[in-house]
Amino acid sequence: MAKGKSNGKRVPVSSLQHKDKWADIPAEWKGWCKTGRHKGPCKRNAIVRCLKNGVVRGYFSGFPLDPKCLSTDSMYPSVEHLAGRKNPDVVVETRIVNDMKSHLSEKEFWQLIGHLFLVGSAGGKVVPPAGKRLPGKWRPQRQFQRVKPTKE
Repeated sequence: MAKGKSNGKRVPVSSLQHKDKWADIPAEWKGWCKTGRHKGPCKRNAIVRCLKNGVVRGYFSGFPLDPKCLSTDSMYPSVEHLAGRKNPDVVVETRIVNDMKSHLSEKEFWQLIGHLFLVGSAGGKVVPPAGKRLPGKWRPQRQFQRVKPTKE
């Protein structure tokens, strides 16, 4: 047993640290941390990095994220690995933005966004006022859908 105390009982310091680490996670996000491939501390670390004033926001997009979204929703929160799949440097982003970034580095992603902006502007697809924020409840019209296997 270590020197940590809880309710007057001696407990391992590691268990006290574990409880403290989860105290800063909003309650609605704790269930999300238990789902998918990247359970537990990986998701917790991603949430902590994206938690701003009690709201978890997409690392790149700034969109407020909702852990109760269906996994087929384009706005579903997704773990984004900033430096490769095996690196613990993770954040949270919408599934659609995470898929757009795919295997690009953060620098490459922003270079691509800049390029798309210029091409869109030159082609009349991005029109003034350029650089405006999307509405707060914005979401794509189409969502991801699970493909049901066909029976033959």
